Amino acid sequence: MTEQEIKGTNNNSKEEQKTFFDKERNVRLLKFVIVSAIGLGINYLIVFLMQLIIDQITQAEILFRIWFLDVYDLYISQIVAIIIVMIYNYIINKLWTFSKIEQKATFRTSTQFIKFAIVGAFGTVINLGLVAIFYDLLEWNEYLAVTIGFVVSVISNFIFNDIWTFNPRFGKAKENKDSS
Repeated sequence: MTEQEIKGTNNNSKEEQKTFFDKERNVRLLKFVIVSAIGLGINYLIVFLMQLIIDQITQAEILFRIWFLDVYDLYISQIVAIIIVMIYNYIINKLWTFSKIEQKATFRTSTQFIKFAIVGAFGTVINLGLVAIFYDLLEWNEYLAVTIGFVVSVISNFIFNDIWTFNPRFGKAKENKDSS
């Protein structure tokens, strides 16, 4: 084997070895982070507005009880905000963040949204767990704990959505229009 053939083989093997965070995935990650940050802002706004509305409707601190649990306006506000923001995040990520992947394959929207919601729930558990660890156990600053929880959950949500929810392998490949 000649030296050029050896160099050619080495170059091909380097090209074939792609890292997980290649250029295309980094762009998707940046878009995902932007969508998530805007979603966080929307979440705060909805919680604030819902609490204002609930406070105008009722002056009670505890809205109602379920068995032994007291349900406060914050819980109701957060549930509404989570549902609205999850729908927003799914739509924007589908249309913007993962648009190139959406051009390669067709997905059942209901199945894809359920996957997105499962990943979101998993990310919420990660977020709350990290906040509990850093704020409650280690007694770090609450804003630092929330920031760490948010950043780690956004990155984990991106990875799982990228490899599971929006992966073309889990959709139906679109036919190439150029081949006709």
